[in-house]
Amino acid sequence: MSSTEPTSARIWLIRHAQASFGAANYDALSKVGHEQAARLAAWLVSQSDVEFAHVCRGSLQRHRQTLDAIVDAFQKANRTLPEVHEDADWNEFDHDAIVRAYATTHSDDLVQAVVADPGNRRAVHSLLAASLGAWSRRELDASLAEPWDAFTARVARARDRVMKLRGKVLTISSAGPIARCAQAALECSNEKTVKLNIGLRNTAISEFRSRAGGWDMQIWNMLPHLSAPGDHEVVTYY
Repeated sequence: MSSTEPTSARIWLIRHAQASFGAANYDALSKVGHEQAARLAAWLVSQSDVEFAHVCRGSLQRHRQTLDAIVDAFQKANRTLPEVHEDADWNEFDHDAIVRAYATTHSDDLVQAVVADPGNRRAVHSLLAASLGAWSRRELDASLAEPWDAFTARVARARDRVMKLRGKVLTISSAGPIARCAQAALECSNEKTVKLNIGLRNTAISEFRSRAGGWDMQIWNMLPHLSAPGDHEVVTYY
């Protein structure tokens, strides 16, 4: 660590690999998700100049499985990782609860399209965007266990904890918390934050810096491990 930056931390916030959309257990990684996690793990191991001082993740199954692939790859390469710290404040918000709260007060075409075809990813994407927009405007607060401001406070707690760390920090989380970290760095609107959330890809790497209490974003939504010709087939958003 440079003596000129005694409070500097470099935080890699990585969104989990693809979960199992439409399956009985959404939280488990899909077949594509396992491939994404393996590719991510191999790329991280190949970065010989990157040594993590801290590793943490949310408590969801998709977080654990994504990080398990990384831990396994490091072990096979005879590289060490710090002990994993679990922090549930990095967990995603409850998608189902938010969409259901939106659907109880809206009978628009977005809702009807998903009711007609629950497996239509494009329709689900549009409905989720509309639901998150309503949530961010605090229109759904009365119907939710975790209103927008409560989620904001939860992510702020998680961010405050990593800001106190030193060195390189690897964190596996979800799109919602990572987008809120971007909002804190960019000071952008809730509307823009929802767009950042929706656009964050599975296993994407975003880098943040904490310096003397400041919070800056250096890299957003990077997929160096899925950038070869043909890899677009394993690039997913949900």
